[in-house]
Amino acid sequence: MKDKSLKSRAGMLLFLCLFIISMSVTIYYYRQDKQQENVFEELEKSEEQDRDKISYDGSGSTAPSLPLLDSPDCVGWIKIEGTTISYPIMQHEGDGEYYLHRDYKGDYSFYGTPFLDINCTPESDNCIIYGHNINGHKMFGALHAYTDEKYYKEHPDILVRFGNKIYEYHIVAVILTNITDKIYDFTDTDNNEEYMKYIKMITDAASYNTDEGEVIKNEIYKKNHFITLSTCRTWVGKDARLLVVAARE
Repeated sequence: MKDKSLKSRAGMLLFLCLFIISMSVTIYYYRQDKQQENVFEELEKSEEQDRDKISYDGSGSTAPSLPLLDSPDCVGWIKIEGTTISYPIMQHEGDGEYYLHRDYKGDYSFYGTPFLDINCTPESDNCIIYGHNINGHKMFGALHAYTDEKYYKEHPDILVRFGNKIYEYHIVAVILTNITDKIYDFTDTDNNEEYMKYIKMITDAASYNTDEGEVIKNEIYKKNHFITLSTCRTWVGKDARLLVVAARE
């Protein structure tokens, strides 16, 4: 009886320890989540104040320098109206995944910060931007709503700010794929054949037809500049990805 009592107490103690650890981890991530939200809310307010000072036509209107972000790694800002996506775009020289788990200041963050592919510049034919798929439509988790064509029709445009220029991109394709997709090789091209190969690859892989997607099928060499937003589909597999591709003339 004594042995059973000791085992019972040991079991209860183990359960209590595991419960405390679990609650501590939950509280830690909750606090970090709220801290991240507060930081980006403040950044967004400042960014919106700057945007409100100008009128843009989608072709690269001049804007003030990026607010609050004195980091040389900040190359731009991305925003999709009516969604939770409104974040700085980072890029760290020599380390393509530097912001995978860092905030815009370079401090550790589980959520990371959206970042531009190391092989791209803001002037690239296709700027690939990565962001984590975080529950609650945080970071690029909100992009998964684009698997519904109706959602695309309600949110067809993406605002991107590179330096002191603001551009409006129109979504051309939503693609369910994986990390081996050749679209990830599309950054800069130097001939029409290669460029049109990528255009065909994008439109052929699209989950559904978009108005802009139909237009680019017939485009001429380098008529459009592209952005590709990439995020994970972890419930499918660690290598599964969702891409939202958009273009501007």
